[in-house]
Amino acid sequence: MSTKLLKRSFYRAIEDYPIFAGRLRQVQPGKLEIVVDSNNLNLPTFTEIQSDLDFDKYEAANFNPALLPDGAMKPTAFFTGGFQNGNIKLADICIVRFKNDRGVVLSVTAAHAVVDGYGFNMFMHRWADISRKLVADSTATDFGVSNAVYSRSFVQKVVPTPQEPPMSMVQKMIIPGGYMSRFAAWLSPGIRGKIFECIHASTDISISCFYVSCETIDRLCKSVKEISATDQHISDNDVLTAAITIAYAQSVLKHESECTNSGLASWLKHALFGSSSKNSKTFVTMEAANIRRRIPNANLENYCGNAALNMLVINPIELLQMPASLEVLTQVALSVRKSTNELTGEYIAQVIHGADALSDAVFRPLIYNAGVSEQLMVTNLSRFPFFTTDFGWGTAQYVSQTNTKFPKFAMLFPAHPSKGGVYVHLVDSASILQQMRNNSFWTEISEFVY
Repeated sequence: MSTKLLKRSFYRAIEDYPIFAGRLRQVQPGKLEIVVDSNNLNLPTFTEIQSDLDFDKYEAANFNPALLPDGAMKPTAFFTGGFQNGNIKLADICIVRFKNDRGVVLSVTAAHAVVDGYGFNMFMHRWADISRKLVADSTATDFGVSNAVYSRSFVQKVVPTPQEPPMSMVQKMIIPGGYMSRFAAWLSPGIRGKIFECIHASTDISISCFYVSCETIDRLCKSVKEISATDQHISDNDVLTAAITIAYAQSVLKHESECTNSGLASWLKHALFGSSSKNSKTFVTMEAANIRRRIPNANLENYCGNAALNMLVINPIELLQMPASLEVLTQVALSVRKSTNELTGEYIAQVIHGADALSDAVFRPLIYNAGVSEQLMVTNLSRFPFFTTDFGWGTAQYVSQTNTKFPKFAMLFPAHPSKGGVYVHLVDSASILQQMRNNSFWTEISEFVY
């Protein structure tokens, strides 16, 4: 896998996706736009690192990213730049070469403001198509025409005008703000990102990966459909999200209970800053949903920007605390399906024109919900065709998230087609991840990977 060809094809792909070479500009507090100036491009970084690790050992360790050399992955949950110039790169590419050039890891980090999972997959396939042509003919210049559309105005034109009053689900999404969220919105994106990064860097965050087989998913789906006794569609995602929600909620609640009873210091910490488990009656699962096919009469198939909105799945903690069973799984899966069905054009319009109109809306949950234990963010990328991406040297053996350290976050990726199933990457404190590994329901349906 030639670095020279990868780099050449990457920058050629950037010509079709120039937004990756744009610069962030804060037009008003909390409101950013990406400006692409052909005379002043902000090109993504592209680096290569040589590793002393043998690829076979990396494969034997289930492709654990912790074994990669420092600097191999530069993920961030926030825009970050220098305190002086605030220059923020919107993408970062790093190639890791293993010992004796027996394999490579291609680490790609892209800002969520630029692309979502759908758009990222579009870009990766375009990059791979160009690379594959250059591998076949290094003098090639004709790479066809890309149909990618990245302007946000393309989405805003097709989003209908919302009705009044706001839908109940949208009202639940809007968290009351305050001076701290307004101050965060006022800060420049670079400084704001640095502050949030410093706060998250000081927390005890780890990553665990679990594998759920196709057979297990099929078995659970079949049982849920039989128990639900309904004709409405229940997807694999509904059941997987429900299973993760149950296991994670039980793990968090058990962790909080043990901390409360583990001594005076821990009791004071949780009494003053921590658990709201005793007061909270619901657990909230926030799931990222692709809106491209949910706006009536809108053709968004070629839109590569961020077209993902959060939907809320709310379940009683009393239900999740019950011994996990197929009946409980069915109830939670049905609540996921109910929230999915509510993701209508009206809902999308109200979120985009309503909640997004608040300058500090995006910072409110980061500040005022940071200490709330009873929540989880889930993103399912398992349906994207990552394993059809071929740069000219064959397809990937494994695809996963970068080493992100954003807590209370679960990301699902497809396993290799030869194996099937889904990898669940869960990010949280080491103690909660340990509770997940000990959860009897979760261990029955999943396999711990790393």
